[in-house]
Amino acid sequence: VVLAVTIAHVLVDGYGFEMFMHRWAEINKLLAADSTVTDFGVSNVVHSRSILERVVPMPQEPPLSLLKKMYIPSGYVSRLVAWLSPGIRGRILECIQTFADISISCFHVSRETIDKLRQSVKKNSSTNLRISDNDVLMAAITIAYTQSVLKHKSEYANTGLASWLKSSLFGSNSKNSSTFVSTIAADIRHRIPNSDLETYSGNSAISMMVHSPIELLQMPASPEVLAQVALGVRKSTNEITSEYIAQVINGGDAESDVVFRPLVYNAGVAEKLMVTNLSRFTFYTTDFGWGVPQFVAQTNTKFPKVAKLFPAHPSKGGVFIHLVDFA
Repeated sequence: VVLAVTIAHVLVDGYGFEMFMHRWAEINKLLAADSTVTDFGVSNVVHSRSILERVVPMPQEPPLSLLKKMYIPSGYVSRLVAWLSPGIRGRILECIQTFADISISCFHVSRETIDKLRQSVKKNSSTNLRISDNDVLMAAITIAYTQSVLKHKSEYANTGLASWLKSSLFGSNSKNSSTFVSTIAADIRHRIPNSDLETYSGNSAISMMVHSPIELLQMPASPEVLAQVALGVRKSTNEITSEYIAQVINGGDAESDVVFRPLVYNAGVAEKLMVTNLSRFTFYTTDFGWGVPQFVAQTNTKFPKVAKLFPAHPSKGGVFIHLVDFA
């Protein structure tokens, strides 16, 4: 049995999706056992986004410098994309993806390898900060991606008509940078001390950007380099404070095109990568009555410059890294 599921990320995040899958599987098993609707019980899941207004404090300070680093200026292309209806926007993206030369890769990193990398980072780090699996994996992905991609930038990005179009449409965002920017998603649930958030199914993920010097990333891969990059990831993650969350959630009304700016202005920039780590989710405990899944992965997406981490089957251990980029 193959089960493919698509979610609207504006409504739910990975945590909410996991809650939905577990509940769906539970109901499916009850139906298979000829249970009635009254046997399903009442779910304690909270769907209203008003909970964020209630539990997330209002910002106490002016916009933080960290938020300014995340800010992508608006442009007429992103405003046009935001103005289009969802249907037309989707058809345009499908058309672009059809003709784009996209490469999709999948890599497995064993539990043993992750543990060795963490020990190496700790040994070569001069700080007492806690280093997580995510820090190490983010660092390894960033180093490997930078060294493989920046050496082989597509010719269309630097020559001919395509270069002129890119410069005209995307402006300064298309210029080469001395900094590699990795965008990671962070869940606010365990960062805001409120038990009500544990049952909230809506999207409470926020973005954090990790800025790594390209000069460092292009150095020969070594435990010392890995430790420096992982430490940068940890420091950026530690800056997701309650005040930072307040700025993101309640800092002001977002402009209509803000969610489309990364799509429009970052897709063609070699020095950027969006990473989502789902390796902590319990996908392999979801049982519809046929047993737990044998393999969980993303569908055949063609959205470039995205890396997603999924847990491997417990019998295999480790994580799978799915990378989508221009060929």
